[in-house]
Amino acid sequence: MKMVIAFIISACFLYAGCCQSKGWSKTEKIEKVAFQTGGFFLYADDWENPNQCSKDNAVVLLDTDRNYDKAYSLLLTAYASGKKVTGYSDGCVNFDGQTYNTIRGFKYLIVE
Repeated sequence: MKMVIAFIISACFLYAGCCQSKGWSKTEKIEKVAFQTGGFFLYADDWENPNQCSKDNAVVLLDTDRNYDKAYSLLLTAYASGKKVTGYSDGCVNFDGQTYNTIRGFKYLIVE
């Protein structure tokens, strides 16, 4: 019985740890951009994948982000001028059966 309880507790900790992933994206030059329902996609060859989403070739600025208009403007300018972008991701979002890292528009968004 103790083994079963220990296993259940261990499984709970492992599950909680895998679902709380967060992290910085690697500084990347945006190769292309696209609008999809619910977000603005930023494509680059080598984004980090801190949340272990199924796709790592794009990050998504969600249109529900409270600074979406400002972040969108900043990111579009970065793309048009060939600058590099770094951001912070704290989750995945599902689009067309694939998951992508989200990028925050209200905090930790850096253009270099």
